[in-house]
Amino acid sequence: MSAAGRAAGPALRGAPAPEADATRDPRARRYARDIIRLHDRLSYRRLPLELTGDPLSLVQDPAGALVTVTGRDSQFPARYLKGILGFRLAQYLRLNWISAEAVHRTAAFHEPLPHSPVENIHTVTLCARSGKIRGYVGLACSADPESLPLDSACRTPFPTEAAHGIDLLGRYARPGLGTHQAFEFKRFLRDQTMPRDEQHARVPWHLMLGIGEALLALGDGVRVVLGDAKEHVALRHLRLVGFDLHVVEGTAPSLCASDPMAPIYRQAVVAKPFAAPVPADIAWYRDVVRSYLDGTSDLASWQAVITTLAARRTRAGQRPDPARGGTRR
Repeated sequence: MSAAGRAAGPALRGAPAPEADATRDPRARRYARDIIRLHDRLSYRRLPLELTGDPLSLVQDPAGALVTVTGRDSQFPARYLKGILGFRLAQYLRLNWISAEAVHRTAAFHEPLPHSPVENIHTVTLCARSGKIRGYVGLACSADPESLPLDSACRTPFPTEAAHGIDLLGRYARPGLGTHQAFEFKRFLRDQTMPRDEQHARVPWHLMLGIGEALLALGDGVRVVLGDAKEHVALRHLRLVGFDLHVVEGTAPSLCASDPMAPIYRQAVVAKPFAAPVPADIAWYRDVVRSYLDGTSDLASWQAVITTLAARRTRAGQRPDPARGGTRR
């Protein structure tokens, strides 16, 4: 890897950010542009070869000139993990979803490195030719030092729950299921500079496939997922790959003004909080998406893929809920 291998400065911390538009400061705007340019120059071509141990998922897609790798925190060399967290930061700066002034004030060039009791999971889609990151999605673990029941009054709320002021996990509580088996979807992102071509269309499916294969590999290690997302973006993809989402409508999420992430909840269209058990039939959805990406499917277009995935949900009517040991309608 190039410049990320030399990066060793501070990560983004919770420094105070003004309540007003954080981009009014010209120094913050210049710094944000510099950070974006820095991460635009980085290449991760060797990332799949430098992971420690076998990845949770590796998706090779010659037709789309893409490769997607999924692994735990500890599997990524430190310089690569900093670069991946820097990609996340740069994309949020592009989207004005993070305070540029807070980033400038802390001289941050990547989001904070993980310090968690359970490892987070990262799925990264790369352009096979340039090595540039084209997409990212993460699964973030609980902050509880020890796994607690999902309906425990002592458990630490996940960030989505805290921002929306709701409990998303209590409904899935059952014996033997704890907070270390619940993971939050984070940063479902596609490179904002990509042209709207076939590769652009394939990236979200690469991310969903990488996550799906990781969930299969981890088994009971991940039983419930949660997060917040917009209706026609991540929520749509999650439903299409089999997740029976419980979506809470009408929340008014916010973060305190000192939180660098506060701008993400100041949009006209706000993400909706959701939770879902991992589908019992996720392998079927995985097979449909993988076969299309690797060219072995009988389906001739993305529309045919989407129709096939949606038809499965319609035919099923109800599916096993592994978090409860019963069924969901």
